[in-house]
Amino acid sequence: MLLLCSNLHGRSIWVSLYNSLQVRSVVVSAYNGPLIVSVDGGVQYTIAAGQAVYATLCDGGIWISNMQGQTGSFKHVTVQGVDSSAIVRLRPVSPQAEARNYEEAVSLAADIDRIQLINRVDEERYIAGVIEAEAGQGRAREFYKAKAIICRTYLYGHIDRHENEGFHLCDEVHCQAYKGQCRGRNILPAVAATQGIILTDRKDSKPILATFHSNCGGETESAQNAWQNNLPYLAPVADPYCSSSSNARWQKTVSLDDWISYLVKNGYKLNPDVVTDFSFQQLRRIPNYTVNKFTMPVRQIRTDWQLRSTFFSIAVEDGNVLFRGRGYGHGVGLCQEGAMEMARRGFKYGEIISFYYKNVNLVPVNTLQIRVPEFD
Repeated sequence: MLLLCSNLHGRSIWVSLYNSLQVRSVVVSAYNGPLIVSVDGGVQYTIAAGQAVYATLCDGGIWISNMQGQTGSFKHVTVQGVDSSAIVRLRPVSPQAEARNYEEAVSLAADIDRIQLINRVDEERYIAGVIEAEAGQGRAREFYKAKAIICRTYLYGHIDRHENEGFHLCDEVHCQAYKGQCRGRNILPAVAATQGIILTDRKDSKPILATFHSNCGGETESAQNAWQNNLPYLAPVADPYCSSSSNARWQKTVSLDDWISYLVKNGYKLNPDVVTDFSFQQLRRIPNYTVNKFTMPVRQIRTDWQLRSTFFSIAVEDGNVLFRGRGYGHGVGLCQEGAMEMARRGFKYGEIISFYYKNVNLVPVNTLQIRVPEFD
């Protein structure tokens, strides 16, 4: 269905929870207020504050039991607060995972070898939860405003990603990290201050690929180098703001013999009669490591050796290869630690965004037409 975004405002986003886990049993408890449990479309009972029910996958259904011994098997279960202050708390026990708090409603459905857990949550509360999961608490308000716009842009650019699975987005980094209720005091006001604003490409007026990473090491990477995807708004940017941050520098050491074996395995022709310098320097980001006439993408080296970034130089010292690296992450788009520093120095959110993303517009989402999947 094609809907104007002005008609979407205030609607629920469906987010798959613990998406990478095959949850077969979970404790559902009432935090800060009572919950209403609806089973297979009808209201069954209330979970009092501080009480819990146990949901277990069994014979194609969800077996529900509470502390009073009431039980039953159902296909669909929905749990939501009696009022807006009540929180649904989930704690998977098979397999075990951390407990998390969710606002509004959580649905449980019997799926193949798992219980499908979905949080139906207001768009702005979802965005606030993503910001806290991705960036943490205690940041400057202008940084949170910039992050809100980026997260909202991602939401509308990928809202049909999991349509065939019955939800909009998952809670993993495959979409956007989301761990439920946001508790950061500065985050919700920042989301509200940028309500409805997203980033679009000036060329086609579509939501941009609003990527971000932890630390760029002093220069962001182009989408072309990272993914062979020519997106002019994701061009390299010299960034002086992240150089003193925690993820600005890293090192890793491997033996020279292991390094040579790795290169040979990947096509390098070793000549024992020639003294070869395996060192490598990146003063600015370049796409390939080169030794003699052999080249190899730095992104492949990063993956194979589990390096923090592709922005590294190599020195050969005492029979070892020493990686001296800069930054953390793929390096494309907004550098979070750089943006945090910009906000601390007094830059406004629009200035932060325009520093990292080129040739983009800040536009109200209600001026666009976006197809949004609807679920029962």
